[in-house]
Amino acid sequence: MERKETDIERDPVTGRVHEHRSVRSEEPMDPAAAPSTSEVVSTFNPGFRAVELIYLAFGVIDGLLVIRLVLKLLGANPHAGFTRWTYGVTDFFLAPFLNLLPTIGNEQSQLEMSVVVAILVYALIGWVLARLVAIIFYRNVTVARRSGRWGPGGY
Repeated sequence: MERKETDIERDPVTGRVHEHRSVRSEEPMDPAAAPSTSEVVSTFNPGFRAVELIYLAFGVIDGLLVIRLVLKLLGANPHAGFTRWTYGVTDFFLAPFLNLLPTIGNEQSQLEMSVVVAILVYALIGWVLARLVAIIFYRNVTVARRSGRWGPGGY
């Protein structure tokens, strides 16, 4: 018969949570056989997913703005479907930066300096939010799992 146990303890100094899981077999064992044990320890951080999502969201925004910058710089056809969609999506993110700086170039090829500023600002906002989440929500959780055979007298 096997018995599963889970012990959770918090380190009072660092605040880290340690979860210890063990499986004990209470079957009689050959006294001549040496007990075999193995242990698996893994550490994960629940706040890491939130940081990844923040970086993903602001990475997508910056990526779309870079695509807009390249399309304008190369003089892409504004009536093409992809170009229209890209300009339509990025117009929302460029609204706070509209006409902040002049556009450089001719009618066909343009360098929108407002887009460059927007890329930098959104990258900075994403980094600051990720650092805030890391400071507030990060904690290391260590999970240890031990399995093996123990004799009738305990370990």
